[in-house]
This record gives sequence, C-alpha cells and structure tokens, in this order.
Amino acid sequence: MKKLVLTEQERVFRTPRMEGVKVTYSTTEGEKVLTHTIIRSKPSVAVICRKDGKIAFIRQFRSTTGEYYMEIPAGLLEEGETEQQAAVREVREESGLLVHAEVLVKGPSLLDPSKSDENYGVCIADVYGAKGQVLDEMEQIEAALIWLEEQEVHSRILEQLFQGKPFDEKNDLFLSGHSLYALMAYFMK
Repeated sequence: MKKLVLTEQERVFRTPRMEGVKVTYSTTEGEKVLTHTIIRSKPSVAVICRKDGKIAFIRQFRSTTGEYYMEIPAGLLEEGETEQQAAVREVREESGLLVHAEVLVKGPSLLDPSKSDENYGVCIADVYGAKGQVLDEMEQIEAALIWLEEQEVHSRILEQLFQGKPFDEKNDLFLSGHSLYALMAYFMK
C-alpha cells in the first residue's frame, strides 16, 4: 500500500455547514496520484428518541433532492459540544422533546468517505418532557412527531431495504441514510 500525503488543497466553496475543497494527494516521492473535490463538514449526531417502547420520527425537507424524508432528529455539533450535548440540543430544536442522551456508536462513522469527511455520531435519548420546536432558518420540519413501536420500525426498515417500499407508505417517504444507519446500529446492539 502506497503512503499518500496531502500536497495541495484549494477551497471551491464555503457555507455555514460545510466547504468544498479540491485536494491533491501525492506519493512521498512527490508523484501526484489523486485530485478530488471533497466536502468537509463539521461532525454531526443522529438521535434515537425513545419513550414507552416507541421511537420518535420527524418529516424533514431536504433541499439536495427537493423531497421530504422520514428521519430521526440529527444535526451538527457546535464548537466545543460533545455528542451528548448536541443530541440534547438538536432533539429540543427539531422535535421539541426534552431528553437525556447517551452515546451509542463509538469511533468514526463516515457514511460516504468518497465524498465527505462528515462523522456521524449516534446517541440514544430517553424522553422526559416536551416544550416545542425551535427550528433554524435552514430547516423545514413538520411540527407533528410520528411515534412508532420499535418492532414496527424494524419491520419498515427491512421493507425499505429489501423490498424498496417507502418507510412511510401513506406519504411515500423513505427513511434517510443517516437515520437508517443510526437505527441499524440501535437494533444491532
């Protein structure tokens, strides 16, 4: 295996959430091997909110596809935040739920390292109350939460993955990738 080192980088774009960077990697002898544009992102956390054997879901619009998806609450870590702190904040903002959170997945979770360095943490959160959503200007999330029994969630995941059925057939909505990853980790544990 060749040792490759980052030899050039140029910012292509920057937003509050991410930046696109053109990177070049070379061998230790100086031979350019790979030039690729990647997305650098702050770390994020996906949160499985539980109460009475049920899991909370939201319906969120994603501008990348112009579609709504079924999701669990998730978001970027702010400067200096732990995954647990971000989980509590994101759940409150997106769902209005008040929770106690603990980290489920340990170590890096890069869902698509061919495009992005975004590291997804996964937390489990137990609900103890509610206050109301506090969305930022970048979010389009329906106010109504969808609570599903854990066994129903498991069945719907299997149907989406292996039969191509929408996770929410009534509204023709699929479960997003980060939510799917987090829930698969939860059911594997």
